[in-house]
Amino acid sequence: MTSATALDGRRLAATVLLLRDSVDGLEVYVQERVSSMPTFPNTTVFPGGGVDPRDFLLDPSDNPLIGDSLEHWAQSLHVNQNQAQALLFAAVRELFEETGTFLVAFANGKRIGSAAPFHQQRIMLESHQMSLAEVLDDHNLKIRTDLLRPFARWHSPKQDRHQFDVFSFVAVQPPGQEPDGNTPEVASTGWFAPSLVLDGWRAGLLRLVLPTWAQLKALSHFNCVQDVLEHLKDPNMQPMSEHIAAGDYFEEFMTFQPPRRF
Repeated sequence: MTSATALDGRRLAATVLLLRDSVDGLEVYVQERVSSMPTFPNTTVFPGGGVDPRDFLLDPSDNPLIGDSLEHWAQSLHVNQNQAQALLFAAVRELFEETGTFLVAFANGKRIGSAAPFHQQRIMLESHQMSLAEVLDDHNLKIRTDLLRPFARWHSPKQDRHQFDVFSFVAVQPPGQEPDGNTPEVASTGWFAPSLVLDGWRAGLLRLVLPTWAQLKALSHFNCVQDVLEHLKDPNMQPMSEHIAAGDYFEEFMTFQPPRRF
C-alpha cells in the first residue's frame, strides 16, 4: 500500500495539536497561514498537511516506533497498518517541517533533547530531498508514539475542490524543544489557551474552519495536558463532516456572523 488516498478517493492528511502546560493552564500551538496558500489562506490552523508517497515505508517489516505497535495504531485509527504508519509519519514530518519540533528518540530510547542538530534534515524534508524514513535510518531514530494520541477525524465537505480525510493527533511538547514557526507557509504563530483562540474568532480577529473550531472547543474543557491524554485512551475516530455536524454542539459555528470591524 503506497497510495496517499483513502478508499473513497480522499487524500489522507494529518494535523497535530501540540500541547503544553503553562501557569495559566493548557495551551495549544496554532499558526495563521499566509494569504498565498492554496488551501485555507489567512486561516488559523494547527500544523499539518497531506500524506504523500514518501511517508510510506519501503520495507513493511521495519519497526519505526517506540511505544505502541502499528497494529495498535491501525486499530485506533480504523485504517490498515500501512496507512497508520504513513499517517504517523506525515504527522511527525509536518510538525517537524513547520515548527522544528521533532517527536523522535534514538533507537536505544535515549531522548534527543534539542532538535537543532537536525536542522539540515528539516530543510531537506521540506524541500522533498529526503523522506522521514531516510532521516530516521541515517540517524538511528524512531518515532516517539508515547507523545502522540489520536484525537479526531474529519472529511472535507463534498463541495470542496480539495478532498481530504484528515486525522488529527494531539502531541505533548517534548522537553527541550520550542516550536519556531520558521516556515514560509505561515504569517504568525503562538501558544494560546484554546478558549482565547475561540474568543479571537468570536471577535472577528481570526478565521477558523469547522474542524479547528470543534477541536479548540473540545480542548477548552481541559485544564492540563494529562487530562487530555486520559480522555483519549479510547478516542472516537469515526469521521465527521459538515453534513454530520448539524447538531446543537456546532450551532455557534454554523450560525456565526463575523462582526463588521470597519
